[in-house]
Amino acid sequence: MKASVVVTLATTASAARQSFESLSTSDQTSLEQKLDEWKALYGPIAQANGFFPQTNTESARVNGHSIDELERFHHTVQEVKRATTINPKAEFSPFNQFALMTDEEFKGMLMKSFAGQNVTDAAPLPELANERASEADWSTSKCNSPVPNQGQCGSCWAFATIGTVETAHCIATGELLDLSEQQLVSCSKKAPNQGCNGGNPSPAIDWLQQGVCTEESYPYKSGKGGQTGTCETSCTKKKLSIGKTKQTTGEGSLMTVLGRQPATVFVESANAVWRNYKSGIVSQCPGAQSDHAVIAVGYNDEYFKIKNSWGTEWGDKGYIYLKRGMTDKGTCNVAHRIAYPELTGSAPSSNPTPSSNQQPTESTRKPSSSAPKPSSDTPMTPSSSKPTYPTRRPFPSSFPPKPSNDSPMTPSSSKPTYPTRRPFPSSFPPKPSNDSPMKPSSSKPTYPTRRPFPSSFPPKPSNDSPMKPSSSKPTYPTRKPSPSSIVPKPSKHTPMTSTPNPSSNTPTTTKRRCTKRPKPTKKPKPTTKKPKPTTKKPKPTDPSPSYTPSPTTYAPKPTTKPSSISAPTPSGNGVKDQLIAQTNKIRAAHGIGPVTWNDELEPKMRAWAEDCPGFTHGGPPGWQNLATYTKCESSGKDCTKVVGASWLWYDEEETFWNYDNNSCNGGWAKCGHFSNMMSPEVKSMACGWSECANGNYVWCNYNTPVKSPKVGKITGMTKTELKASLTV
Repeated sequence: MKASVVVTLATTASAARQSFESLSTSDQTSLEQKLDEWKALYGPIAQANGFFPQTNTESARVNGHSIDELERFHHTVQEVKRATTINPKAEFSPFNQFALMTDEEFKGMLMKSFAGQNVTDAAPLPELANERASEADWSTSKCNSPVPNQGQCGSCWAFATIGTVETAHCIATGELLDLSEQQLVSCSKKAPNQGCNGGNPSPAIDWLQQGVCTEESYPYKSGKGGQTGTCETSCTKKKLSIGKTKQTTGEGSLMTVLGRQPATVFVESANAVWRNYKSGIVSQCPGAQSDHAVIAVGYNDEYFKIKNSWGTEWGDKGYIYLKRGMTDKGTCNVAHRIAYPELTGSAPSSNPTPSSNQQPTESTRKPSSSAPKPSSDTPMTPSSSKPTYPTRRPFPSSFPPKPSNDSPMTPSSSKPTYPTRRPFPSSFPPKPSNDSPMKPSSSKPTYPTRRPFPSSFPPKPSNDSPMKPSSSKPTYPTRKPSPSSIVPKPSKHTPMTSTPNPSSNTPTTTKRRCTKRPKPTKKPKPTTKKPKPTTKKPKPTDPSPSYTPSPTTYAPKPTTKPSSISAPTPSGNGVKDQLIAQTNKIRAAHGIGPVTWNDELEPKMRAWAEDCPGFTHGGPPGWQNLATYTKCESSGKDCTKVVGASWLWYDEEETFWNYDNNSCNGGWAKCGHFSNMMSPEVKSMACGWSECANGNYVWCNYNTPVKSPKVGKITGMTKTELKASLTV
């Protein structure tokens, strides 16, 4: 059942954000203790992955913590509170490897993982609800590989592709293969796939029909360092029993597909909801564009079950549950773009089938803004003993593989057996290079006292893109799955570590993505039945594109200039017309006068864009907004019928704007785009946009905003109605 309205994220979810220094003495002490605990549990993992901010010896310190660290952690604690308020049936916690990353660093990391492109929406499948099982869960199937961890390479698209294809081949033939994501990352160069700089599963599935290297012969190495690597031609290849890519859309279609096999889906994950998720059912994301490829593995009448690629320490042992029936695109866009391979070949005597859904882990306590303390037996706590890593896809836990001698990371004390593959320390964020803005700043963050807006996006990524997963990958034996009817019951442990325990007898559909879980040792028994989901219904627990405002002076041009398709001159329905018209419609809804197009500034903005600088600010000095650019003009579409960057800069940041005192709740970087675009003092603007090998982006400069503009509340319509009016 679909709800007709999605509640807009409310700023009342948490009180106006405070800085650490404005807290009471007792609250400061409490936060310091929680940060002590976080450093003991997650500090080594964050440090090993480059998610730990560097501080210099002159940084002010409070009981061993720099002010920068305390401000970052305090911000995450507040984000957890907000995420909990808008998702009452899910639990969130700041105890994760991302806790000391700023929003901009986290978003910037994700932007590398997903190659934005102009994709034509597919048609939904015929509605056959009466022939569909009430639920399905491939995560417990023996055709399902361990949860992977892509590491510091932006390769979520490759892990989603390989995981889905491995399961599809297993369903069709009964043979579970361990295939090479590294081959896909290094060798599949057909647009939009760009190795560690992002890609798309749909063309990747088609590319794999030529045969795929095994993991053993071409192991994954890009996770450690973020390098795409050179394509190797010598390896052991396997021919797959899959056909061409199929695409569809809609929740009904996704359930129909999941009755037969898992599928790749795109989601919106660059937000506090995904970043801090621990367990339960998520019902709302902020509402930005998709930025991450994952695998849908199951559903019931209340949620979809999603397999992520950030390791098993993230979320509910690497999985997340997204509520059904919220919007046409699905919660967090999960049902908007669905891709899966056709099944071909000779079916085994007994086809793998999905099991009935497992329940999302139920928390034993209500989430709060402060981080719950992990129990002593939580796998999130590393210990001194080192886990054994078999030769393939390790990682039952989200912890990184065995650290090197100089690695601060200590694996857990229990000795899980890990295949030697894709071990990757925590979540998939890339390890920032020395010049990468994604690397937490070494000094205390600057809180502007005047107009300048800190850049929310990282500067142009270096060649050694962060986000690469570790170099080793677990191995999976080739064996035929056998269906199982046993479904483990949800654990009552803290949501920070518990998750449904998969049944060893039921086939699964997805395989490793970023971090994989160890391969089962039992050999599945083939049957002749086609996969059918069971009908048990689990009980859930009560559980954007990034863009960065910032004043710029000039930015160095890349040494190697990527190819560019410069935006053509607007003809009445082009990008320019979209940007100026939609900006003025949004301003008008708040009682603010229109801006005009600055013809003198436009050539300079165009020149900057046509140099293909990547996702970084620069060009003419001024107050600048930056976002991904949805192609329309060059593909012959009417751009004024497409919701563009103006809405992205306005939508979420408007929820942080305090209309009573004309300021931003949460720090200037939270509302910089909104302030630039909505300042009544701004009388003109100009933009540049381009389509390049390193991404499609749009930059807009405004003349000239103020730091705390007086903006009235929206009148005469709702935000939903305003968005709809933009394309009229």
